[in-house]
Parts: sequence; structure tokens; C-alpha cells
Amino acid sequence: MPFVQVAYRHSSTGQPSGLTPADVWQVAQRIRVQIREERLNRCLPVEVVIDRLTEIEVNGLQFEASWDLEHPVKNAAGKPVMGVTEYDVACPRCVMVSVNGPMLADAETLLRSTIAHEIGHVVFDAPGWLLTPPARPVFSSFSLSPKTRDPRELRANEFMGALLAPPSLLKVDLQRQAKRQRMPAAVRPSRVISGASAYDGRKLDRDAVEEIIFNLAESYGVSESFMRVRLDRYDLLRTGDSWDAR
Repeated sequence: MPFVQVAYRHSSTGQPSGLTPADVWQVAQRIRVQIREERLNRCLPVEVVIDRLTEIEVNGLQFEASWDLEHPVKNAAGKPVMGVTEYDVACPRCVMVSVNGPMLADAETLLRSTIAHEIGHVVFDAPGWLLTPPARPVFSSFSLSPKTRDPRELRANEFMGALLAPPSLLKVDLQRQAKRQRMPAAVRPSRVISGASAYDGRKLDRDAVEEIIFNLAESYGVSESFMRVRLDRYDLLRTGDSWDAR
């Protein structure tokens, strides 16, 4: 039996169908439950994630994921990228995932997020490739560019965020941190996570808010900017566009 099994709404060609961000988060949560080692450990160890995602079943379709973290990675234009997920009909039941280990050797948080992003492609893009094999090899790549509008990349980013910092856990951990800092919750709860308290960082002590973000980032093994984006995405901590400029 595959190490990881997951299902979501999809078309007859294997493509995701009508998935909302919340749907993507739920898929990420189901996978996280299957690959984590310690229930209380918020940070997903890189080696464990890769080891448990070599065999996968998505919507009843079984295939393998072959990982390479040892070599530089470039896109079709020959430019260095952090990660690539590829499919070639020559290997019909296998998806190849390459992560630029040399580039990310001294950036563990970025390595972890890159792997999580590529898993998003494995989960949501690979089934379509396997069911409707392309005429030539295809791939999806991950770079630092924040300007992408490719729905596949945006979906992989949402998956990455929820896999590494699930809303169900983050809302609890933020509330605990806020209580330690004696921070009052905002009158209006989160508009994204039902029943979750939200905090208005613009009305609170900035140093205390930054300390909370730092502590959460350390706990989940991600960067502070990553954590700030997830807290904003879940509408748990409202800092506003001008926060970084202050």
C-alpha cells in the first residue's frame, strides 16, 4: 500500500476541479497527518517527508515520486530554479522531483518550503499527466518570483503553506502566544478560519507581535516572512501592507 493516499474533486482527465483554497488546505492536512512522525512536533523534518512520499495514491491512481536533492536545477530556459517536478512518458508511473540542494544547502527553511511546494505539483498536477500523457516531457518549476499568475503555481503555494503551517494548528498556537503576551483578540474573529480568534497587530505592541511571529516561525521550521504570510492568509494576525515599512 502507498505511504500516502489522498483524494479531491477532479475531472475525468485527472485535473483538479473547482478546488477552493480551503479545499487545498484540507488536502495538505490529510497528507501531513500521514507523513508526520511526532504529533506535537510542528516542524516537518525534510528527510521524513521525502522518505514517506516516494509512493503515493491520488484519487485512486498509484504512482511513484523519485527525488533528487543532490544536483543543481535549471528550468527550460536554462535559469537556476529551486525545484522542478517533471513527467516523461518513458517512465509512465513515475514523477521526478528535483530540488536544488546545492543552492539551498545553507537555507533549511527555504529547502523545506521548496519541497512542500513541489509536493503540491506531485499531488495536483501529476495525476493529469499520468492519465493524459503529454506528447513531450512536461514540468513545473519553483523560483523566488512573487509575480506568478500560473494557477498551478498558486495552488502549489497554497498547498505548501498549509502543509507546513496548517490553519488548524496555527490558530491554537497563535492564541497561546497571544495569551502569554497578554494580547487581546480583535472584536472581529477570523473571516477565513471559522471560530478562530484574530489579532490586530496594528493596534498591539510591535515588538511583542514580532516576537510571536519569530516564535511561531521557529516552531514550524519556516521563515518569519513565510509565517507572516500564513497568518495573514488565514486572517489570524492583521498587520496591514505598511507593517514591513515601519
